[in-house]
Amino acid sequence: MCTSALVLLSLLAQLSPPAADPQTKAQAQGLLNEGWTLYEKGDYAGALEKFNAAYAAYPSPKLMFNIGQANRDLSRPVEAMEAFEKFLASDTDASPETIATARKAVAELQEKLGRIRIDCATAGAEVNVDGKSVGLAPLRDPIWATPGRHLIAASHPNATPALEKVDVTAGSVGTVTLRLGSPAIPAATAQPVPQPEAALPPAPPKLDLTASPEPAPANVDLAASPAPSPARKGWWLGRKWIWVAAGSTALLAAGAITAGLAMQSKFNSLDKSCGDTSGKSSGCSQSEIDSVSWRGTTANILWGLAAAGAVTTGVLFYFEGKPVSAAPMAGGTTGFTATVRY
Repeated sequence: MCTSALVLLSLLAQLSPPAADPQTKAQAQGLLNEGWTLYEKGDYAGALEKFNAAYAAYPSPKLMFNIGQANRDLSRPVEAMEAFEKFLASDTDASPETIATARKAVAELQEKLGRIRIDCATAGAEVNVDGKSVGLAPLRDPIWATPGRHLIAASHPNATPALEKVDVTAGSVGTVTLRLGSPAIPAATAQPVPQPEAALPPAPPKLDLTASPEPAPANVDLAASPAPSPARKGWWLGRKWIWVAAGSTALLAAGAITAGLAMQSKFNSLDKSCGDTSGKSSGCSQSEIDSVSWRGTTANILWGLAAAGAVTTGVLFYFEGKPVSAAPMAGGTTGFTATVRY
């Protein structure tokens, strides 16, 4: 903003409102002069603070021009647009040059901003855009916003809040509808229901002493019969030891396979390095042969244990969970034997 425009507005601000207190008017003029000095030094934030204070003390619409310029220079396009629009809508006696400058600023800002039309049927609900209050519903005019996603909220003391998101693009108008819900109605306090008076027991029937006595009923066993046992669950449930045995069998089998593969790998390595029958190799050392042998022995032992685990798993599968006592059983085991020859 040029210096002449600020000085011009500083003089015009003294013209309205005509009924202002002279002391308050002088205070606002002093704040306006301080803001103009800060603006000339490039301190736009300080100048904006002084302009807002001057407007609060002496609400002349001409001050909106200064406030709009400071906001624009602080890269606050929404606030600058709102100030310029308020200036153009309220100030009718500003100079043509000032009005033209404000209109040019509005046209430039319109290309960078978008608008949000907010529809809210709950009258009196406070509407917020990104946490900033923009007025009470219903809002007549769309709200200026920077391009991007914005969070729109509405709240009312007698309704549950509403929250919506809207994407804004420059030069366009986005619409968002906020529907506040009805508040939860507390449940009414339960009133005790009066109970009817207990009815008197009926009079006992008269006994006919002339009638022959009825035969006594047969003896009845009044002992309560045992409750039916609950249905058995799936076979995989409640069989802890079966799963332990099966898991151990799987681990032992995996170890046996690993040991067997290690033995075969070592055997193939020695066969290539020292198993040449052409006489060019001096043969394998005893320690190398032993390394293959203990791998084979380990594989045999693990296979035997895995077989025993498999048998144990089968026995437990048959007996576990049944109310039958079974004596320990000894069963033979089957395994694989790995033999190494050199």
